[in-house]
Amino acid sequence: MLRTSWILASFAVLSTGCATISEDSCIAGSWESLGYEDGRNGESRGRFTKIAETCAKYGVSANAAQYRLGYDQGLPLYCSYDRGFNHGEDGSSLKPECREINATPYFDGYDEGRVLYEIRREYDDLLEAYEATRTALMNVSGRLSVQTLDADERKRLRKKERRLQRELDENRIDIRAFERVQGWPKVDLKPPYEDGA
Repeated sequence: MLRTSWILASFAVLSTGCATISEDSCIAGSWESLGYEDGRNGESRGRFTKIAETCAKYGVSANAAQYRLGYDQGLPLYCSYDRGFNHGEDGSSLKPECREINATPYFDGYDEGRVLYEIRREYDDLLEAYEATRTALMNVSGRLSVQTLDADERKRLRKKERRLQRELDENRIDIRAFERVQGWPKVDLKPPYEDGA
């Protein structure tokens, strides 16, 4: 029981992302178990090289075959549908280790999650466009309030103001249409001349 707890504690150290391994863990030589834990945690296969280098400093030779055996058993647990979905939804890249084993559930999940990510990104782009246009409109309106503008400049700014107002209306329509299609609640859009203070 004591030995089991000690080995599990060693795994905990490895799973934190630390590239080294303790001398005691090297001496214990639980290479298959270490490989399994690394695979299950989605660590790179290259991690073994770092472990082997550290153990060599303690005069211990790491067993690559046993480590790979455990790693290959643990990796499919990491490359799950849910993990792929989460990676896709948050915009992460595909996990190279899951490519190596052609983990279909992971890829299926990733593709579905990526669709949601792209939808959210498109919506965010619409909101950014609205805010950029609103800010530009406020700037033009502010310049129009200057009493010393000559007639030509005022005319030019009035024309620009009308164009920006049309763009803002179009932005708002696009946002509301997007929200309707997705079944999302309407986000609060600041009116053109509210500075948010």
